Formats: sequence, C-alpha cells, structure tokens
Amino acid sequence: MNNILEYIKSRCEELDDVYFRQLEIEGEKIYLISSDAMTDSNLLSNFVIRSIVECIKNNGKEDEQEEDISLEEKILKKLGENKDKIHFEDMLSINKIKKLDIDKEDIFKYIFSGFAIIIYDLSVYAVEVKASLTRSISEPSSENSIRGSKDSFVENIMKNVGLIRNRIKSEDLVYKEQQVGRKTKTKVALMYVSDIAKKDLVKYVENKIQNIDIDGILDVNYIQEFIEEENDSDFPISINTQRPDIVSYYLLQGRIVVLVDNSPFALILPAFFEDHINNVDDLYQKSKNVTITKIVRYISLAITIMTPALYLAITTFNQESIPSQLLRSFTAQREGVPFPAFIEALFMIFAFEILKESDLRANKVTGNTLSIVGALILGDAAVSAGIVSPIMIIVVAITTISGLMFSDINMLNALRKWRIIFMLFSSLCGIIGIGIASILLIISLVDTKSYSKPFTYPIAPFNLTEAKKNLFGRMNISKDKTRQKILTNNLTKSR
Repeated sequence: MNNILEYIKSRCEELDDVYFRQLEIEGEKIYLISSDAMTDSNLLSNFVIRSIVECIKNNGKEDEQEEDISLEEKILKKLGENKDKIHFEDMLSINKIKKLDIDKEDIFKYIFSGFAIIIYDLSVYAVEVKASLTRSISEPSSENSIRGSKDSFVENIMKNVGLIRNRIKSEDLVYKEQQVGRKTKTKVALMYVSDIAKKDLVKYVENKIQNIDIDGILDVNYIQEFIEEENDSDFPISINTQRPDIVSYYLLQGRIVVLVDNSPFALILPAFFEDHINNVDDLYQKSKNVTITKIVRYISLAITIMTPALYLAITTFNQESIPSQLLRSFTAQREGVPFPAFIEALFMIFAFEILKESDLRANKVTGNTLSIVGALILGDAAVSAGIVSPIMIIVVAITTISGLMFSDINMLNALRKWRIIFMLFSSLCGIIGIGIASILLIISLVDTKSYSKPFTYPIAPFNLTEAKKNLFGRMNISKDKTRQKILTNNLTKSR
C-alpha cells in the first residue's frame, strides 16, 4: 500500500487541490485521495467516509473476541467464502464504486473526474463523489426555436445523452464512448440508430476518432476538424447544433452524432447542402406553408452572395441593363464619392463584418449599443461626409440581413468568401463575371463530398422523390414513409 501511496503522492506533490486523508479505524488504515475542485465535500464526508467507518465498526462489534483477525478475515468467516472472492466494494453500500488495477487503469483520470480514490490493503478503489460543475438545462442561445422544444445541450455529456434518449426510447440507439486527448482525457461519444445508420460510415467515423492523437480536446469542433481533414470545401459537411430535437430528427434519418464532454454542441454527419436550407422547425408548421418559407431562403441565399456583385456590374459595366431613370438616380447618389464602387462596397462590407463580430463578442447591453451606434450614427455620418453613397448602405444592409437566414457560422463564412469572389469577377467583367463566378460556385458545390456522399444531393445526382419531399417544400408526415436511400439501407419507416 505504501508503494501505491508514494507513487500517487510523487505525481501530485505540486497539486494543492489534491488532498490525502488517512483514516485509522479499529486498527485498520485506509487512505482517501481526492481533488477538492472536482468532488462534493459533503458527499465525501457524509456518505463515503461515514459508510467506511460504520462498516468497520459494525464488523468490529460482531467479532470483539477475535481482535487479532483482520477485517477481511472477519468478513470471510462471516460469509464462509474464499479470500480471493472478497472485494472491498462488497463491504460498502456505495453506488458507482470500482476496483482499479494500478498497472492498467489511469488513477489520475478518476481523481480529476470527481472520484475519491480509496487505498486499502494493496487495493485501489474509485468512488464517484462528483461535484455539480455544469449549468442547468436552458433554452438554446444560438438557435431560436419558435414552436419546437426549448431545451438545449449543456456541458455535461451524460445530460446530453439523456436529452436524446428522452426522445428516442429504443435499444437500437447506440452510445459508444472513447477517451481522446493525452492531457484532457476527454469523453467523446458516438451515437447512432443501429438498424438505420450505415455500418461503413459508423466504422469510418469510429476509426477517425480512435486515431486522433493530440494533447487536448476542448470542443466538438476539434473532432470535426480531424474527421473532415480531407475536406477542402468552404461549405460545412457537418451540422453543429445545441438542440436535442434536431439531433433526434437526424438520428432517425440514419445520421451519426458525435458528442464531446464539456461542449454544449453536437456534431451531426453527414450533412448536405439542403440541410443548411431546411430547418427542423419546418416540421412544426403546416406542410403547405413551408414552401413559401423555403423559397424565401433560396432567394436570400442568392441575395447575400450576388447583390453587391450585381450592383457593381450594372453601375460599372452594364449600365444599359437598367432603366435610365434608375441609372441617373444611382449616378446622382454616387456624385462626390471619392472611391470606386468596388472599394466602396468592400469598405462597407468590412465595416458590417466588424459590427457583427463586435456584437457577437460583446455583452448584451454593450452589443445593442454597438449595433445602434454603428448602423445608424456611423452609417448616416459616412453618407453625410460623402465617403459612401446611400444606395451602397442599402445594398450592403440587404446583403447582410439576408445572410442572417443561416445560423451555422461555417456556412456564413463560406457565403462571405463567395460574396467577395463574385464582387471581384463583377468588377472585372460585369454581368459576364457574375456568370463565371456562378459556374465556379456550382463546380465547387458539385465537387464537394460529404463523407463520400455528394454534397448537392438530391439536386446532383438528381433524385425526384427526395426533391419533391424536401427541396422546395415538405411532404406531409403521414405520407412520408421512406428514408433517404443515400443514408440508410432501412428505407421503410416504422408505422
């Protein structure tokens, strides 16, 4: 026992939050080791230590005439069993107690995961006395839900699993846990529905996670980058979400979900382009009304990418493509502006991106102030000073607002990049440049693979059934009897 104790002390000698306690009861010596930052002191004192004391004293009273017999021998005599069958955990009525093998088990992982280490008679045990260090379940902060559920994931992986299992109460929902990170030893979990998800995709993701060799995993984005390391596309081929209802919906489609301890986001894969257009909240509306909503989203997508480029093209190269009166209005507004239209547009887009980033990172009160000051006062001052034209303010504002239809930050970044590309081509070739940029965008989308699946499915390759179901509308739930063939071999939904 001394060797084990000295080994642990030598590794923790500079850790002031790790405490060593020695209990000597009825001649028996028991050592407790715990991290005060990770354990509940009341639970440790009032439950674990009290259970040990009562157990030893009760056994001592029953065998007062056999004081020279060790505690384990007393229990052996009482139970009439062989000594190699007796374990310390049998002495205590404590849940979640585990015997550790010091040659195989990582003792320090348990210490810093909220377990108390008990050393008794050359054996090491771990008892869970974890302190509650996570916040309670609340509404999602990055994804608004109009009519859907209001709960969201938190930083505790088991709570997140519970939120999913609360919706999918099936033994086919598989939970596989791995430990990733040499220093952080982070729990990374894989979840899928075994009779729906494709086995080859599950194996691929599982192998990718197993092969991760890094000091620490601090967020689900770390896992995303390792899994998607072969993806050179600007567009995200996975979905990050805080909402368990979205995760449950995609699990039943055959997708795979990755959860990371201490991260309030889940990673859903694979994802297609249409998944960034669709929204699970569409399921909570009448199917006929969803069509208009989706058309608005597609128009917003075109506006946020092409509007600045189109303005540059018609004011610089293709003036004949708009009515003369509108052209005179544009020319009058730009009179006195010292910069070319491209520089003016680039300056305003850059200013709006600064405002957006500041708004995201500032606290709520300061963020609202920044938005008002930036959008109203500075915008009006820039127009009054003749630095930018009023029409440019309108163009960039419409472009930015249309981009807010998409909540995924990776999708927004991809759209921002392509917006600049469209502007460059339009400033060089006008409308023809927009056509060239559009071809490049289509090639980039079609060339993107989402875990060996075409990112543009069901548009390319075209699938009429799936296009009718999800592309520009939503099929009535009572009539939607099949799953996507590209994701699963179990095509028929249970009825």
